[in-house]
Amino acid sequence: MIAALSFVTFALLYGVAIIDPTYTDWLLGKGDLSQHYIGWQAFKNSSWLFPIGMTDQLAYPYHTSIIFTDSIPVFAVFFKLFRAILPTEFQYFGIWGVLCFALQGIFAARIIQRFVPNRIYIILTSMLLVITPVMIFRMYTHTALAGQWLILFAIDTFFANKTASGRAIYLRWAALGVLCASTHIYFLLLGGIILAGCCLEDVIRTRKLVRSIFIALSYLLPALVVVALLGGFSSSMDASTGGLGIYSFNLNAFFNPQGWSQILPDLPTYGLGQYEGFAYLGAGILLLVALSFLAFVVSKNTRARLRARTSQLIALGVVFLVTLFASLSPKIALNGSLLVKLPIPYSIVQLWAIFRATGRIGWIMVYLIMLGSVIVSYSLFNRRGAVVLAALVLGLQVYDIQAPLIKRHEEFSQKIVYQSQLTDTAFWDSAARSNIRHVVLIPRFSQLPEEMRWSLANWAMDNRMTLNDFYFARENATMFSENQAAQIASPDASELFIVSPANAFITERLDLTYYWVDGLIVGTLAPIPGQKSIDPKDDSVNRYTFGDGYVDTGVEKDGARYLFANGSSFGPFWTMPKGTYRVVAYGSNLALCDVSAHSLSNRLRHKISDFTAQEDQLSFTVTIEEDTFTFEVCILNQSPDEARLDYIDFTRLG
Repeated sequence: MIAALSFVTFALLYGVAIIDPTYTDWLLGKGDLSQHYIGWQAFKNSSWLFPIGMTDQLAYPYHTSIIFTDSIPVFAVFFKLFRAILPTEFQYFGIWGVLCFALQGIFAARIIQRFVPNRIYIILTSMLLVITPVMIFRMYTHTALAGQWLILFAIDTFFANKTASGRAIYLRWAALGVLCASTHIYFLLLGGIILAGCCLEDVIRTRKLVRSIFIALSYLLPALVVVALLGGFSSSMDASTGGLGIYSFNLNAFFNPQGWSQILPDLPTYGLGQYEGFAYLGAGILLLVALSFLAFVVSKNTRARLRARTSQLIALGVVFLVTLFASLSPKIALNGSLLVKLPIPYSIVQLWAIFRATGRIGWIMVYLIMLGSVIVSYSLFNRRGAVVLAALVLGLQVYDIQAPLIKRHEEFSQKIVYQSQLTDTAFWDSAARSNIRHVVLIPRFSQLPEEMRWSLANWAMDNRMTLNDFYFARENATMFSENQAAQIASPDASELFIVSPANAFITERLDLTYYWVDGLIVGTLAPIPGQKSIDPKDDSVNRYTFGDGYVDTGVEKDGARYLFANGSSFGPFWTMPKGTYRVVAYGSNLALCDVSAHSLSNRLRHKISDFTAQEDQLSFTVTIEEDTFTFEVCILNQSPDEARLDYIDFTRLG
């Protein structure tokens, strides 16, 4: 019953077309969705490697793991086993969505029925968890992260620990470890936090440590084996990355709708990254939370039942507090204000930054609050009254979050016909029929226009070509820069170079035949028959315009970049040949700004001279000693007032 209702809910929100495995157009040109799908395509096209989760298609000639494209590795590996019989265009993300909705409902019902003997109440309140805002918020954006039924699975296993045999508990935690590790690494952390609570409860209740150790090992050892098999330790990616303290949880998160409420107003957040800490409970659940407090205050029976589960409540209380601390990150904020920044040692920060989007850790609290309010508030009513309450709360919840639900229906229920940005089909078809097998992107994949990057990647995968760069959840900038340098130094007839017009300077280092195709400079060692070549060195000025979001303490709007007091702008992250360049940044209120130039995430500094700062422009000369990659200009606003940047021009001097 729950599974059927969950499927109906999914169909009402997303339609049924996306369940069709051969319908792939809805996945293209859509940011993270395209990353997930093209990551799967590359993995499917690649030969079986060891570890089995590796592909050589996305950072050729290096091997990278399917983990870092968030392509739901457990599905990717399973379906790759059948690639010989799969159609050329095949996707499993629609199936994943249906499965998530169904399992969300099933595990919610399993937990609630442990405490509530009312079947209709269980069904209605389980549906509250099926339409949980934090889960739907992730579905078909960070798609793997919609598998939040894994959190419910862990909570259900926590409660099963008291009555189940040791063998059954070990098997459940082992299964959970395998599933978390093969879905998304963040679930491995979230499951591990609940696992720690389970071990703590077991020690409190039994006064024995051995069983708890075996419980922990039954989860951790299979999980580590799976991560290793998927290539999580073999990709040379930087596990730790920037962003700790930005993508965090705000103390207002449980009642800050961030656009998800018809009833409550949105509240401010601290910075632009706290969407990761989205944890809105919904008006219906907030009502149940209030009723739960009332039940605790007025009902002796409720308090007695809670005391009977003292060990579980203590353990869950510790889990809640640990989760709250970890999700807040070192920067604790309420609304738009920073309350305190914790002095954390650098070594701890580096470890913590592996899970830099700490706001996601708050999902554990969301589900504990939802389940607790559903279970405790039941004691206030008789059977019929509880059913009426559940129906009213479900209706209130749906009414409250209706706008984003309707938006998803409108976006996904209509069948899409994808239009590639590669419109010069004669050129691209000729290139596909040639001996080209590798696509070399300059600059980095992420610096190409959004829709163009996915069109190029999809074209490469459809024609069984490799890419030298891609959009990964984690990366190694030095590895990719060295790879690009090697390809520029020694181009091969099997390579097709894609150069952004903004990076036309680099063509001076590549003795190729060039073509102007769909707004890109395309170069090959051997001419492509029937295509007219160009000289890309005709232009001496390259312009960097904004839109890629690399701004700290500021915002991008209407094609300009606004820097608040002490705000910094970074970019353009270009590949630049050695030489001398005049750089001019245009805008307003720039007189008190300072500049620096560097590459490789500030590991390589470049000498600047002749710097002048005026109200409407900053200008300086920079000397690049050797060919460099990810070149960027940092502009720091030292004025107490807002500064605006419109664009930056680069002129080659020699």
